[in-house]
This record gives sequence, C-alpha cells and structure tokens, in this order.
Amino acid sequence: MLQADEHQSQISADLSENELDAICGTLNTVADPEFRARVGDILWLQRRDFKAAHIAVAAYIESGSRLEDLEHWPACMERYERGLRLARQIDAKGRLSRTVLAHLEMRVRYYNGDDPSFFTSRVLKLLAEFRFGDFPALAGIAGRIAAKSCADNDFGRARTYFDVQAKLLKLSKDKAAEEAARVASSETYVQEAESHEVRRSFMSAHGFWEDAVRAFRERPSLRARIPEVQRYLAIAGKKMCDEMTSVTHEIDIRLMAEQAESAFKGLSLDDALCQLVIFGQPIDPVVIRELTLKQLEDAPLHAHIDADIYDETGRKIGRRPSISSSDENEREAAVQGFIEQNVFFSREIVATGSLMPAVQMILSEHDVSEKEIESFIADSRFIPKGRLPLFAKAIADGFRGDLSTALHIFVPQAENGLRYLIEQAGEVPRNVNQDGIEEVWSIERIFGNERLKKTLGAAFTFDLQSLLSGRTGPNLRNNIAHGLISSDSLNSSSGLYLWWLLLRLVVFPTSAMTAFFERRTIAREAEKG
Repeated sequence: MLQADEHQSQISADLSENELDAICGTLNTVADPEFRARVGDILWLQRRDFKAAHIAVAAYIESGSRLEDLEHWPACMERYERGLRLARQIDAKGRLSRTVLAHLEMRVRYYNGDDPSFFTSRVLKLLAEFRFGDFPALAGIAGRIAAKSCADNDFGRARTYFDVQAKLLKLSKDKAAEEAARVASSETYVQEAESHEVRRSFMSAHGFWEDAVRAFRERPSLRARIPEVQRYLAIAGKKMCDEMTSVTHEIDIRLMAEQAESAFKGLSLDDALCQLVIFGQPIDPVVIRELTLKQLEDAPLHAHIDADIYDETGRKIGRRPSISSSDENEREAAVQGFIEQNVFFSREIVATGSLMPAVQMILSEHDVSEKEIESFIADSRFIPKGRLPLFAKAIADGFRGDLSTALHIFVPQAENGLRYLIEQAGEVPRNVNQDGIEEVWSIERIFGNERLKKTLGAAFTFDLQSLLSGRTGPNLRNNIAHGLISSDSLNSSSGLYLWWLLLRLVVFPTSAMTAFFERRTIAREAEKG
C-alpha cells in the first residue's frame, strides 16, 4: 500500500511459513468471501496452492457480487477482474475462466444498458480481451449506452462505449459497423468542443478540437473534413488567448536602474557601446539547471502535470511533459521546460533592470546614428563582406526603440554570421546533395557545431540557442522567418535581450572592443599604482 525509503507495508512475501500455515487453516472455518479470496490468493502466490486458488476465484466472484453497485463500481470490478485473471492462470483452457466470463456476460445482460457509469464498459473490455460472449448482442448494448451518453452531453463516456463497441464488432467481423462505431467515437470530440464553445470555454474547446484532428486522421472517411476542423481549432486558439490570465510578481529594480545609469553616465559613445556589450552576462546553463532542479526538489503540484505551450495567436507550439513521467526523455523534457521558464524570468530582470536604463542613458548623451555604428563595427570578424550596412541598421534601429525592425534584419544576418564564424574556423557549413546542389546548414545544425560552441562559449551558445530555436522557449528565429510574431511581441524585454546578445556577437570581435579592454587594464593598473 505504501513505501518510504527502505520501509513498506506488508506484502505476501513477508509472511513466514508458520504464518502461511496459520492462515491456510482458516480457509475451512471463515465464511466471509472477501477474507477467503485474499487468503486463497496469498497461498497461490506464495505456495502455488491450486486448491486455494480455486477457492479464491469463487470467493472473488462472490465478493464482487456482494459489492456490485453501478454508482460505485470499481470495488466490485477489482474483485471480478482479479478472479478472472487468477482463473486464467490456474486453468487457462478449462472451465473455470469460462465460468467467470459467463458470470460477467450475465451481469451485462442483466443491466441491458441501464448503466449510468462505467461498470458495463469495463466488463465489456474484459469480454473483448478474452474473446468471450455474444459479440453482436454485447455491441448493441454498448451502442445504446454510447448514444444515451451523447444525448446527455457526456461525451467522454460516449467515447468509452463507442470504442468498446468497435472492439466487439471487430470480433463479430462486421467491418462496416466497426468503422461506424469508430467514426462515432471520433465525432464526439467535435461535439464536445462545440459544447464547450457554447459555454464560452474556448480553452477547453481548443483541446477537444485538437483531439478531433488527431482522431479524424485515423479514419479514412473523415480525413476530408480535417481542414474544416483545423479552422475551428485556429478560431478557438485565438479566442482562448482572451481567457488566459497573466501572473505577475513585483520586483524592485530601482537599484539596478540606478547602477546602470551611473555606469554609463559621461562615457564616450565608443566606450558606452563596449560597456553595454559586457554590462550583463549570458545565462550559464549549468547554474540555471542547478537552480531549476533545486526548485523541483520540492515537487510542486504543477510540475507533475503536462503543460501545453501556445504562441500569441493561440497556436499550440510545444508541450512540457510531467516531471513524474516514467520515461527518462520525458522527464528531461520537463526539466528543460522549467529551465526555459526560469531563463525567461532572468532575462526579464536583466532587460528591464539593466539593459533598458543603460540604453536610455546612452541615448540621453549621444546621437546613435547608423553612420557612427557602421564606423564602430567596420572591422568586426563576425560580419561577412557586403553585410555591414545591414548590421549597422539593425543596431541603430534597436537604439531607436524599433526592435521589431531591428530583429527582422538582425536575426537572419546573425544566422549567416554564425555560419561565417564556422567557415573561418576551417569548416564549410553547407551540405552537397547527389546533384551537386549546396544547401546551407540549418540553425539547429549551426548550434550543434563543436567549433562554434568552443568559439562562443557554453553560456553564450545556450542563451542564444534558447532564444532563437528553443522549442519550449521564444523560438524567435523561426517565428520571425515565418511571420508568426507581432511587432508588440518583438518590442519587448525578450526582444531587447536578443538584440543585446546579437550586439555582443558583432562588437566583441572588433578593434574597438580590444582597445576598450586595454584602456580598462591600464586604468586598473594605474589605480593600483
């Protein structure tokens, strides 16, 4: 029943031989079927006592019958199912399992579809699994319950009964009726989505429209309607955004802003630009992972629940699995999802508390023109030949506050600049197919290149990759390239942070940055002297 560290509640294997002898002696003296079922089961498990197992099967059926209640069916079904599976173990092809199956079929026929819950469906699944019963008649009972469930707007229950009806019809070899049942099951997703839309619950409706698309793909007769269902999915996604609420947490960034203003006040434009580049540090993947894992040690409830990720239009773009998944890859994906969440908060603080005040101070003291920027970055080893004006415009537009325009230029040019860095390191970032056609590397392959990682460093590579192509992150490269993001979303703290990272890429490999570091070193040595 429970386990903690090296301790657990008692299991049958914990019983000694003397204790097993003692409980064996009760089989002929205790009449209670629940007691006899458990004792007989233990003796079967520990001693492979066939006589005790036969007693247990009969007792399980008797106990299940005593507990049978359509409103509270799990208790009786637990006994029925254990009795059936135990009978199959000890008498796989004999009469015992057939006797149990006949009892179960008799109970379904007794209620004849007058079942407000799932007792009948659970029994029908067992009958289908063990291939026993009058399949057409049982399928008819399942179909009646499914139809009534639809009429009652209980679409989840209807699906359960349509699905088991399809299994029974398959055993009946009635392919047309089986397909009709599966189609009816798929249609319940549409009905459920529409019922939620009537109640103005578009977030719930969106999930069922999504399920409908998946279900329709499985049914050849429904595939022609997929575009129609996808249109409803998109509409629900847009309306769903209005239902979502923001969670805010106030952080006092006044001290950070004051420090930023002080750090840039009175600097020349060249020094201010260099200072801006090093004013913050990219997010260290090791540190942020350790922080995230420490937070997850407390196992908050939301960490154990799957989460869907949507873009600003309500389009589902990703999924964060449960941290309690049994699949190691799923657990790691969950950790990565929470890492991205923490990274987002860290960027928000840096962008609003440090970068924005720093840019504002620079603009209060300098007129940052494209001509001055172009002169400043002219010898950057990150900029390929003929691209200088584009980089200068992207940087200048960022200073003007037009991050949307800046990033539409900056991001694709920076992607090409990363390929340029790889090429300078001695590797050609292109693929050649069998016809000799050359294709440049994708952004994913660029970030996977070991030479680039070594050049940029782990922290910078992680931070930039997370922003540009992380599936659970902003994914700004793809969203910009495919026109999937609005100006408002780019003119944000995330947009400012990305613009600053790209500025670092451009400015670091310049003579101006080298001279800035030399001046700082001389100034520090003078202070020490």
